[in-house]
Amino acid sequence: MNFQRYLSAKRSVDDRALDRRVEGRLAEEIEERFDTAGDPLRVLEVGAGIGSTVARLLGRPWFPDRVDYTALDIEPENVAAARERLPAWAAPRGFAVRRAGDRFVLTRGRTRAEVRFRAADAFDVLADADREFDLVVAHAFVDLADPADALAAFRRNLAPDGLAYCPITFDGGTGFEPTTDPDFEQRLVDAFHRHLDESGDSRAGRHLLAEASATGEVLAAAGSDWVVHPRDGGYPADEAYFLDCIVEMVAGAVRKEGGIEERRIAAWAARRRDQIADAQLVYCAHQLDLLVR
Repeated sequence: MNFQRYLSAKRSVDDRALDRRVEGRLAEEIEERFDTAGDPLRVLEVGAGIGSTVARLLGRPWFPDRVDYTALDIEPENVAAARERLPAWAAPRGFAVRRAGDRFVLTRGRTRAEVRFRAADAFDVLADADREFDLVVAHAFVDLADPADALAAFRRNLAPDGLAYCPITFDGGTGFEPTTDPDFEQRLVDAFHRHLDESGDSRAGRHLLAEASATGEVLAAAGSDWVVHPRDGGYPADEAYFLDCIVEMVAGAVRKEGGIEERRIAAWAARRRDQIADAQLVYCAHQLDLLVR
């Protein structure tokens, strides 16, 4: 499994899943507070991966003309890929791209975005940050931690009335079809979720929503489910590879969790890969998008 290719392959899945109403509320909040002549929007993204969300936001027509964007990821390989991909994305879209130390400076007309990619543990940076941010972006991140701890860390680093945008937050739903043995499938999915709970939270979406409702202002929340299915005899973009990776990650997690025979896990994974090759597998995962002040 090439993790950087997986992150690239899931971009089309994320693009379908992201809730436009939650993003629309984010756009409204930003447009009310930031204009071309004002100070730049200060953004901190945690778990930025290969920079897909950086590019997605920079490409939105509502994003401010002036942006100061810091993107963190714990894996140096992801950061290296992000640094390669951003200029390749920006140049065909009319941006002039200049490297200035650890920054990329992107300019196009009145637009000026300064982007830094850093390999660092997000919670270490959040604990030691000496500046405030207007927006924290946590795409598919909060389920890797304790939602209450994540929200508290975001709050410490946000300016007054700052925003936390947490799209694609896993919320405890995993399903594969077709299924020949529903009882075994449920055992396997339950084991997968238990493994996620050892280092994170398999129901982070609802827990984050509850925590934010009690301690902050939830501006918008909605489902953002991954739904992958064959079309016209195949899968779009690189989504067959994405599915292969999901099967590998689920099988690996269940092996680590224990309690299910190896031969049955291997047989399940082999059957699911055959279904991907034959363009028969349907995969769904339940997630939430949240915007919190």
